[in-house]
Amino acid sequence: MIKRSLITMWLLGSFFLGEIRAQVEPMSATGRASANWAYTTTGIQSSFSNQAGLANLQGFSASVYAEQTHLLPEFKNIGLSLGIGTGVNSGLSLNFTSYGIEEFRQNRVGLGYGMNLSNDFQLGVQIDWYQTSITQYGENSQLSFRLGGIYRIFSDLSLGVHISNPLGLEISENHPIPSLFNFDLAWRISSQLTVGAGMVKDIDHKAGVKGALHYDIHPNFTLMMGALSNPTKLSFGVAFSFGDFGLQSAATYHQYLGFSPAAGFSYERKND
Repeated sequence: MIKRSLITMWLLGSFFLGEIRAQVEPMSATGRASANWAYTTTGIQSSFSNQAGLANLQGFSASVYAEQTHLLPEFKNIGLSLGIGTGVNSGLSLNFTSYGIEEFRQNRVGLGYGMNLSNDFQLGVQIDWYQTSITQYGENSQLSFRLGGIYRIFSDLSLGVHISNPLGLEISENHPIPSLFNFDLAWRISSQLTVGAGMVKDIDHKAGVKGALHYDIHPNFTLMMGALSNPTKLSFGVAFSFGDFGLQSAATYHQYLGFSPAAGFSYERKND
């Protein structure tokens, strides 16, 4: 009860005072397990990070995640994405995320599109509609957008760049939607090991550095871990794949607020 009260005060205080982010960016369970290193991801899970990766969609796809934030049962953080390939070189997705508790909740609906501009470069864009609801204060909403690109520098080295809310739009006066810039590198060292590094910068906060490791113990089983600075977080997780289906689990540890376990499920048709 005490912990829940502290979280409630943190959410409401951060919104009204604008000193720290109350809003949380969408992120798949795989991304959570990798300390938010997810901006070189392709396929349906890129709907929650870098929409450029939607260019790889083949047919119908779906992904869902749920997080028990800071081990509070009433603290809901969920996401659902539906996608479809719209041609050999492009894909479209519709996604929904919801974050918060009864007293403070933020919902977001996004319509994203990704396409291949060349064999090595993908570009994506998404239109977002945000709604914030606060008990006794009512609701506010705002439209925004995000842009991203993925560039394959070499066959085993990729770069992902993404910015959300580049115009610095606000959900209401003096209550901005986060404007985040992410820069990720993915280096596939071997058929089993991928190393990731990146940076995240909020326009109103100091930059954070992130690193991650993905190790394929088996073609259908991957171990994941990561670390993020500002705020300091450690993360780990596993991913299973069964043909076109995937299961993911993750946990993050915040230096002050503790553990947040998460799980995800995905369906995505693979290339024939």
